[in-house]
Amino acid sequence: MRAYVLLLALGLVAGVTAPASAQWSRVTALPARDVFCVRTRADTIAAGVDTALFVSTNAGATWHKSAKPAADVSVVSAVWILNHRLYIGTFGQGVFVSDNLGATWQAFNQGLVGGAFDSQLDIADFEQRGDSLFVATEGSSVFVRRLSGVDTWHLFGNAFEANEDPNVSDLALGGAGNTRLFACAGVNGDAFDRDPGAADWTVSTFRNGPLVPGLFAESALWSGSRWVVGTNAGVFRSPTGEDSWTPAATAFPAMKQSTLALRDHVLFIGFDFNNDFSLSQSLDDGNTWLPIETVPNSFVYQLATEGGDLYAGRSDGLWFRSVAFVSVGGDGAHELRFASIGRQPVHDSAVFHFELPEKGAVAIDVFDVAGRRTPGRIEGVLAAGSHDVTWNTSDLAPGVYMARLSTMNGSRTARFACAH
Repeated sequence: MRAYVLLLALGLVAGVTAPASAQWSRVTALPARDVFCVRTRADTIAAGVDTALFVSTNAGATWHKSAKPAADVSVVSAVWILNHRLYIGTFGQGVFVSDNLGATWQAFNQGLVGGAFDSQLDIADFEQRGDSLFVATEGSSVFVRRLSGVDTWHLFGNAFEANEDPNVSDLALGGAGNTRLFACAGVNGDAFDRDPGAADWTVSTFRNGPLVPGLFAESALWSGSRWVVGTNAGVFRSPTGEDSWTPAATAFPAMKQSTLALRDHVLFIGFDFNNDFSLSQSLDDGNTWLPIETVPNSFVYQLATEGGDLYAGRSDGLWFRSVAFVSVGGDGAHELRFASIGRQPVHDSAVFHFELPEKGAVAIDVFDVAGRRTPGRIEGVLAAGSHDVTWNTSDLAPGVYMARLSTMNGSRTARFACAH
């Protein structure tokens, strides 16, 4: 049986739910209005608003606003991060690319043609498999473009049109070898997947055969062992993404929009219900879900994780909260755990939480991104159990740091951002 830790930082101890204002912090560098997309990769976080992309390259410590991609762009609806290159999808103007973190943009629409009412320019999501970049469109199915050499966009399969499901809202990559593409599309309970080399998409349904008019997938991800899909009628799971779907044991209300995120085998789902943003978590690959909190009068577009934080692109801005205390493990009480807790970035001090499986000597050191050890050290002999320690960061320059806990049972690291 999996053991897990649910501490008060998530408002779940003894059924206590802390106020939303105590859980979430708004990224004030972004405007307090619709953030349509958010994507993370390593220490880079990118979030799209109406006419620009906001980017942080130091885990959220500082942010900068990009240039406007084109005069008629009104919604930045999707973003993809590849090394130092940024791709954005817009609603109505297609794809743009930047090699300088958004200082300048170039149109990337060659071959992106042929959709009814130019819906091929309404970009919903990106995914990448090897050297190929894929885009989901709101009305013209899926397109693919090779990133090396000279190439243009090409329609990727005919199954969506054949099944009258050209509106594709989300793409995900997973399965054995992390090579199967999954697409959320249509309104008849259809699920689409495609392996490398396949002639077209395989179509299954969430009822394993019969069509279900009015049922549509909204978001999907691979948990590491199965596909988990959020729909307007709850969560469905499959180890293959084909006709072996089972509904989650936890029932959900009718969801207008859902978005999924994953951190260390813990799943998070955010969804809109009665014009409120609700957040739940699952520790068993999406079968059962525990409610975390509800934020009134807020709509969630997309979730993403970075380090120990969960980011939410919402109708009232970009927000984040710590999820460092949500963890799973095989041995429970015999597992060494270490995390940076509290609001990020830190200012004068960082707080580290760790759990020791047995009494012993411990030491904590802090390193900068170049691997240089910073002055100071925390060390001593501590009893088994939970401990919180504070590190004075007033002398640290703004940036991202790595704390390392060393014990007789091994070592663990935790990342944190510092700002003054």
